[in-house]
Amino acid sequence: MKSYKEIVKYIALKLIAWVCGSLLYGLAINMFISPGGITMGGFTGISTTLFHLFGAPVGFMTVILNLPLLLIEVRTGDGKLGLINAATGVFGTALSTDLLSAFPFTHSDTLLCSVFGGLLLGAGTGVLLSKGFTTGGSDLLAHILHRRLPFISTGKLILIIDSAIVFACSGVLRTGWGILYSFASLWCFSTALDWVLDGFDGSKLVIIVSESHKAIAERITSRLNRGVTVVEGLGYYSGRNKKVLFCAVKRGELFALTELVRRTDTSAFVTVCDARDVLGEGFRKM
Repeated sequence: MKSYKEIVKYIALKLIAWVCGSLLYGLAINMFISPGGITMGGFTGISTTLFHLFGAPVGFMTVILNLPLLLIEVRTGDGKLGLINAATGVFGTALSTDLLSAFPFTHSDTLLCSVFGGLLLGAGTGVLLSKGFTTGGSDLLAHILHRRLPFISTGKLILIIDSAIVFACSGVLRTGWGILYSFASLWCFSTALDWVLDGFDGSKLVIIVSESHKAIAERITSRLNRGVTVVEGLGYYSGRNKKVLFCAVKRGELFALTELVRRTDTSAFVTVCDARDVLGEGFRKM
C-alpha cells in the first residue's frame, strides 16, 4: 500500500504535468497553428478551421466536438478513470487555448508556424499522455471505433481520421499548399511526441547468437556493467542447440557493446532493436 507522501507526490506530479502540458498545447495553437493557418488532424484541426471561417473560439469548439465522444465513453468505456483522464485533458487544453488567445501573438511565416507549432503541440500532448491524460479528438474516436472495427488497428484509424480531416479542412479553406504544410506539422508533432514519451536517450535491445556466448556475457557484465539473459535456442538449418543472449543498453553504449562482441567472436550474429521503454535497474524506474 502506498504511503501518504507517495500519494501526495503522485498527485502533485500529475497536476504539474496537466498544467504544463495544457499551457504548451495552448501556446502552440495561439502562437503558431492558428496564425499560420495550419490544419492539424483531430478536432484541433476542425476547431482551427471554424475559427478562420467564423471566429469561433478554438478551445470552446474542441470541447463541443468532444462532448459526444465523452458521452459515448461514459456508456461504453472501459472504466471511470479513463473517462476522467480524457475529460480532464480535453478541458485543460481547451481552457488554456482560449485563455492564451488574449495575448497578441502574430506570425506570418507559414513554414515556421508549421514546424514549431507541430513541435510545441507534440511536446504538450506528450507531457499530458505521459501522466495518463488524453486530448480527446481522433485518439478517443479511434479508440471507440476500434471496439466496432477490431480488424483495423487503432494507429491506422487515427491516421485515416487525421488525414481525412486535413484534406477536408484544407479544401474548405481552399489552401492547396496548406496540405503540405499541415503534413509537415503533423510529422513534427509525432516526432516531438515520441521524444517526450520515449526520451531523447533511447534504449536498444541487442540479441546475440554466438558460440562464444559465455565469454561475451562475462565481458558485457564486467566491462559495461549490464545484465545479460541467456535463452536456449535451436538453429533451424543446422539443427544444433544454441545459446541466445539478450541485453538492453542505452544508445550511447551500443557501439561499445558491438565492438566487444566483434573482438570476442567475429562470426557472431547480432540483432539490434529499438526498445520503446526499458524499466528497471540501470534504466528508468518502474
